[in-house]
Amino acid sequence: MQHTGKVFMKNALMPLFSILLLLGCGSPEEGSPDQVLETLEPDTLVLVPADTIGVLMGDSNYVFGTIADAIILNSGDILILDEAARSAMMYDRHGGFIRRIAREGAGPGEVLIPGGLVRFSDNTIGILDHAQGVHRYSPEGDFIELMTDFQGRNVPQWAWGVDEMGYVGAITTFEQTEEGIMAAFIVGRWDSLSRPTVEYFRNEFMYMPERPDQFLKNSFFSASFAASREGIVCVAQTSSEDYSIDLFDPDGTAAGTIERDLPGVEKSEAELADETAMINAILRERGVPEEMQMYRPDPCRWMIQPQGLSVDGQGRIWARSGTADGVVMDVYSREGGHLAVVRVLGVTDPDILDFLNVKAQRDRLLIYSLQAPDYPRLYIIDIPEFDQKGI
Repeated sequence: MQHTGKVFMKNALMPLFSILLLLGCGSPEEGSPDQVLETLEPDTLVLVPADTIGVLMGDSNYVFGTIADAIILNSGDILILDEAARSAMMYDRHGGFIRRIAREGAGPGEVLIPGGLVRFSDNTIGILDHAQGVHRYSPEGDFIELMTDFQGRNVPQWAWGVDEMGYVGAITTFEQTEEGIMAAFIVGRWDSLSRPTVEYFRNEFMYMPERPDQFLKNSFFSASFAASREGIVCVAQTSSEDYSIDLFDPDGTAAGTIERDLPGVEKSEAELADETAMINAILRERGVPEEMQMYRPDPCRWMIQPQGLSVDGQGRIWARSGTADGVVMDVYSREGGHLAVVRVLGVTDPDILDFLNVKAQRDRLLIYSLQAPDYPRLYIIDIPEFDQKGI
């Protein structure tokens, strides 16, 4: 069935938290799908959307303002967070609307700045509200509790639900020192407290308000991460030279590293110009003065896209390639064996610059645009069977 159609901070950087994935688009696919297929290696697995959820006009239950996140529940139902509507919509496996969860407000179960979703180990649902904390709901949409009150401090982003009601996410902290304001971008595990119980990655840097471009590079663009339901965490530090994914046990113990020796890819002059113009335009739209719009891209493409990691229901790790054109992912076993190269067709328009988020969730890929060029929709792609030896 096809239905076609911000973190809370008391400074000027609050709106910048929505920028992270904007560079996760790679280059547009070249030519028609048939032309693309002719250029692929024989072992490339090609996937296309099975369904979409979202329409331009019509039934309001299928019209989105901004898709901020999407997850799959134990039942197979799909939950989509609409940041603009301050609510989450639940759909069955075939895209049929079931119910809305939450609404705008500051009362019990209401949200103000929704930024993400998390499925807890008991199948309850969390909405990460950057203005308040983590709200928890039953699968039937009933409000249970404000699970964690962050009391005005930053709330984790890009959460992955793990074992024992925990979740893995990222947060940026600030501390005043004698030298100035020290910031830290942290990937960690949260349980019931407002501070992480385990840290898997930390990047400390001096915060310079006059250089928002450096803030982006040192925080949101510094690493990608994901976690399995068992709590195994994978982290890839953003690099244009080294391809490396570090694996951790839930308690933070190092569990291995996936490494590949891949050649770097230089960005074209057009790519450099487009990226510079795009980020500086975003900074300008968010009130950053012209003299502070100093973003300069890395001359080479990132090996793995920032926030380009995800983990499916089999514990396989999906890594979004930053060096390939289009939507291309490498799939690894939890032991680090390379299983497949996957190219997704039919989710981008080669004539329009798009910004996609790709998430492996259980037995499907969920793909959505952060700034849809036409209208917001969720692409749903079934993950085919392939064993631990590959396709």
